[in-house]
Amino acid sequence: MIRNYFKIALRNITGNKTYSAINIAGLSIGLASFLLIATVVINELSYDKTWSKSERTYRLLSENTALGELDESTNAPIAPQLAANFDQVQTYSRIRRSNYDFSIENDPVSFDVLVVNPTIWDVLDFEVLQGTPKEFVEGYPNLVISEKVLEQYFPDSNPVGQIIKDISNTGAATEYYISGVIENLPVNTHLRADMLVITEPRYTDFSSDFTPYAIQYIVLKPGISKSDFTVAANKWLQDLPNADKNMKIQLQPMEDIYLNSDAFFQKIKGNKRNIKILSGVAILLLLIACINFVNLSTARTIKKIRNTGLRKVLGASRKSLITQFLTESFLFFGISYAIGLGIYYLFLPYLEAFLGNPLALTVVGSIQLLAASFGVIALISLLTGMYPAWLISKPNAANVISNNFQTSRNSEYFRKGLVVTQFVITIGVLVGSLVVNNQLEFLNTKDLGFNKNDLFRISFTKWGNKGAAFEKEIKQIAGVQDASIGQWIPSSAGGTFSRDVDDPQSPGAKVTTWYIDADQNFFSTLQLQLIEGRSFENEFSAKKRLAPDTSEEELEKEKAKPVLITAYTAERLNIDELNKPYKQLNGIPVGIIKNFHNQSLRNPMAPTIVRAIENPEYGNMLIRLNTEHPQQALAQIQKKYMEFFPGNLFQSSWISEDLAHEFKAENKLRTVLQIFSLLIVFLSCLGLFGLITFMVQNRTKEISIRKVLGASVAQIVHIFSKDSLKLILLSAVLAIPLAWYLLDKWLSGFPYRVEIGLSVFVQSALAVMIVAMMTIGVRIVQAAFKNPADNLRTE
Repeated sequence: MIRNYFKIALRNITGNKTYSAINIAGLSIGLASFLLIATVVINELSYDKTWSKSERTYRLLSENTALGELDESTNAPIAPQLAANFDQVQTYSRIRRSNYDFSIENDPVSFDVLVVNPTIWDVLDFEVLQGTPKEFVEGYPNLVISEKVLEQYFPDSNPVGQIIKDISNTGAATEYYISGVIENLPVNTHLRADMLVITEPRYTDFSSDFTPYAIQYIVLKPGISKSDFTVAANKWLQDLPNADKNMKIQLQPMEDIYLNSDAFFQKIKGNKRNIKILSGVAILLLLIACINFVNLSTARTIKKIRNTGLRKVLGASRKSLITQFLTESFLFFGISYAIGLGIYYLFLPYLEAFLGNPLALTVVGSIQLLAASFGVIALISLLTGMYPAWLISKPNAANVISNNFQTSRNSEYFRKGLVVTQFVITIGVLVGSLVVNNQLEFLNTKDLGFNKNDLFRISFTKWGNKGAAFEKEIKQIAGVQDASIGQWIPSSAGGTFSRDVDDPQSPGAKVTTWYIDADQNFFSTLQLQLIEGRSFENEFSAKKRLAPDTSEEELEKEKAKPVLITAYTAERLNIDELNKPYKQLNGIPVGIIKNFHNQSLRNPMAPTIVRAIENPEYGNMLIRLNTEHPQQALAQIQKKYMEFFPGNLFQSSWISEDLAHEFKAENKLRTVLQIFSLLIVFLSCLGLFGLITFMVQNRTKEISIRKVLGASVAQIVHIFSKDSLKLILLSAVLAIPLAWYLLDKWLSGFPYRVEIGLSVFVQSALAVMIVAMMTIGVRIVQAAFKNPADNLRTE
């Protein structure tokens, strides 16, 4: 019996090639798109779940209760002291992801590394391939390389026991002992790296006067409550001598770090909002593909209904008719799924190239995902096929074999409801695509308060006493307009350092204030604008960084030094007069400059003070170019750099490119929305084509009679398209408030945002309307041009 069902289903599919081709094409594209987006979402949600202790591993966060701020680093002794004082802690390790440059066979090579402690082997799972890296070798930082590094740089030798040197722009080279080789780290981890640099932990207790901050992870023993331990740990910290009563720690689960971190220095991180949007797009694509199937199936109802009636007359039960159509539905989805998998496999490499990293989990690379996807599609085929099957099997035999058979009004409303749903989705996605594009264009073109174009940087370097001489030399190069050495660059943190000062506008509260230290050319190199007062002359406002615990005596000395402040700083800290000392500034403001964004546009404006340093020994160099041939100037700059610092590695980038990288995830989201919004429009028009096909089939004789009575093709198109136009207008009315609400929530995450204007809704609705009317027109015109005699012959 089942074999007969499949035979009949296959005969029905091959019997109407045009209908079947359209149906299979729509389903295949929809399923392939769904699988591609679902793969991205599954991989994003899988980060850091491969570690065996991931459910018990936490990153320590420091919480400033006075400012309501969270930091991804904590006081260095906290983790080792928690391990020493609490039995609930199984182990700990500091883990910092960084970039190291090594000299391999005299060639400089850059690697992503994890700087960790010897206890790392008890925190993360690494499969050792060569050596005994778990046994720490004293005297050197130990280096554990991945299999990828082994194959690429040590293909014909055993690297274990070798010593290699790094290339440092901040001091003498350090020697590293290669202690072992491990399997490549998982792709789906925020700790993705090529090597481990293992060092003995320093600052493990609170006895030192100065303790730095570090990124630290702890592993709790099985069964330990995170919340109970956090309470106990904070009580213990508050009881320590000289404890900061405003500082607490939080425990962030490792599995939440990738999607729940705003840390500037964490380069591998996801975006939970974008994942929700992608999930929504995947579901909508699948929904539209299924609606298409229903509409295109019901469009054939009139042609199939009389065949069904004859089968009922011959004794077929309703159950067998439903089973027959569900078999046809399953066959449609099965064929489409196979084609969709082919499309998926074809576009998977392009998807990975677009994302910039391989995907750990794919449908074609995982038996579990393949089986799960097939099960989901089989279930969807069953649910999607139920309505057409019920519709075809419902009428009794006497009605369906008569010439007066008509489908019910409820069925018509249902089909129109499906079309309205499709176009609500279509218009909403188009609006979303336009708003995301407008927001990113706004961020990319927003006035930052400085000129980011033609601005170049040389990475952090120890200039020593050569900085001023090197700066002077490169200014002589043709095309170099200006240069400045400083400890801040655009696209980095907000400044050299920050201090929390009393907020004059909120008594008892604190406000974070950023300090930027650079030489006197900083103002001219960034092309900042002076509003009031003057810039720096032959004077310097700072020679060293102020530590958070700077003594009152030192602060008094700093207060006498000139500084520049932004207009926002003057307003926020109530600075109403220049050339007088202010406690909040630790200096004398001699000029007010136009506001500039020293932080990412993800952060609101903050008070900012610029201080001049005489001959900075460390820092980045910003270079302003003014030439039509920048590459020639850059080549000469590199040559001069290597003359001054022959042991260094010349690392540089354009500031405009660094800034663009900040919204890389959003730019990818924009591209995804643009691609899939076009697909959604295409699939929606297929659904509309199905409804129009149904209508034309149902009213073929009406079209012929109107034509015989003298109606023109244009009049027929108008009569039969106005109902569809009403459906699209209704869709626009329903889509506008829903899209506005969701997009307003998305935009609320940006301190600087565009307004959602009426124009984006009008543009989206008009675009959908034009494409839909073209789709409708083609089908109706095709029917209107047919010979009326052929359609009326049976009357």
